[in-house]
Amino acid sequence: MKNNNTILRILLLSGLIGFSSCQKDFLDRKPLNLVSEETVWSDPALIKLSVNEFYTFLNTGFTNTYVPAAVTDDLQLIGTEEKKITAYLTGDFFNSTFPERNLWKDAYVQIRKINYFIGRAETAKVLNEDDRRLLLGQARFMRAYLYFQMFSSFKDVPLLLKAQPIEEAEDKPHKVSHEEGMAFVASELEKAASELPATYAKEEWGRITKDAALAFRTRVLLWAASPLSNTDQNINRWKVAADAAEAVISSNAFQLQKEYNDVFLVKNVMTRPEVILEFRYNGLKGEKQHAFDKNNSPAGYGGKGINCPTQDLIDMYEMANGKAIDETGSGYDKSNPYKGRDPRFEKSILYNGSMFKDRAVEAFTGGKDMPRTNPSPTGYYMKKFIDEKFDYNKDASIGSSTNWVIMRYAEVLLNFAEAKNEAEGPVQSVYDAVNAIRKRVGMPELPKGLDKDKMRQRIQKERRIELAFEDNIRYQDLRRWKIADVVLNKSVNGVTITKNTDGTFKYAAKSAGTRVFTEKNYWMPIPLTELGVNTNLQPQNPGW
Repeated sequence: MKNNNTILRILLLSGLIGFSSCQKDFLDRKPLNLVSEETVWSDPALIKLSVNEFYTFLNTGFTNTYVPAAVTDDLQLIGTEEKKITAYLTGDFFNSTFPERNLWKDAYVQIRKINYFIGRAETAKVLNEDDRRLLLGQARFMRAYLYFQMFSSFKDVPLLLKAQPIEEAEDKPHKVSHEEGMAFVASELEKAASELPATYAKEEWGRITKDAALAFRTRVLLWAASPLSNTDQNINRWKVAADAAEAVISSNAFQLQKEYNDVFLVKNVMTRPEVILEFRYNGLKGEKQHAFDKNNSPAGYGGKGINCPTQDLIDMYEMANGKAIDETGSGYDKSNPYKGRDPRFEKSILYNGSMFKDRAVEAFTGGKDMPRTNPSPTGYYMKKFIDEKFDYNKDASIGSSTNWVIMRYAEVLLNFAEAKNEAEGPVQSVYDAVNAIRKRVGMPELPKGLDKDKMRQRIQKERRIELAFEDNIRYQDLRRWKIADVVLNKSVNGVTITKNTDGTFKYAAKSAGTRVFTEKNYWMPIPLTELGVNTNLQPQNPGW
């Protein structure tokens, strides 16, 4: 397996996030928050430990009860949870309950920590050049990761690249343009890759590698090439994005795993060549665990069923023969709507009659999994990411330990296919990339003879199905394609299922929730508190 070293294996260590590679003698040291700065910077081993904190800056969708995809048309939250994302559903990003209201403040706190570390690491005499490069490469990656969040959220933001005094009142940085910011992120990832190794020793598995940095760069370049950012429709941006993704593919650093669900559920690093970045959990009480399995299993299994897939997403899953459900010859049966679908449907969605934990799901009215209080508003539940073998009812103090996958190789293939199609049209390499993903689950290849527009539609659909619920990919896709104001500006749908006396079922469409997304929602507003402190952040983003 070729990317054993890219998976972010995050473990709690003495109040810090550390790696299994930390030697035993350092387990006996004081936590770094009890050690003076000068002591840290006079000891190479402590400097190496201090960089581990930056891995905690990575996002995980298991922090909240809702996953990031809940703000899109793919999921609808149950009633008691919906208020947690009210600002997204109403388009009011100034709402006091807006989940991202602290993103600006928190990101710059983290960036300042990294800037300080980079400044010290560049000149620390106790570091040899190999260690210096290794530490700087990791820090640069994390800074680029944070700046990608900032520029893709707020459009234009200050670009701080050196340590600053805590007294920010005297320092009022100006914003740089979105184009300049994204160019920095891409170049910083490339520089990080030049400093990082392709592999690590086994005891160091989990640190960022050269190939992980280059893979994440494909996501950044795809964003920069897309309509929201690429307002001049510069085709060269698509070419740059395609070339970057093609280089990652050609490196053979990653590969698709044989089984789709193993990507999310199998934690042995040796068997997971597809995962590029992830936030890791160990499931131990008082350490790194989460409650996703219990929060999202249906009520009849002792779960809460919080994040519920929409009918809009369900209808996107093709039939096993590769045809859309409304396409002539698909074989779709409205009275038996879940039969014969894309295998990823069965692996990602819990639907009425699907087998889960040794019994069939009852998502019909009055069924075990449709309680009177907080039933699924859509008639569906999530299956993706849930470990059926984990018994969350056995011990309430023990949580789930599945890892949150941030990026995987299938996305790189799709990034390449999209960029290459936009740059050159549906050439054979575009077909090859998408078909590799479809072949993994036994789906037919894409039909020959697609034009550029038709291929674009197929790639967008493939991303929605293959990457369903992962990271915040769907929300970012809709924004960068500049179609969120259409797709996320209407109701999402579900189904009401009634069990007939003869045991058959009746399916009736229903509205399950609403979404509001207007032109101003493409960019978050700069927090008013920040504008009050620093007038150089003016003007505010359009519409706010």
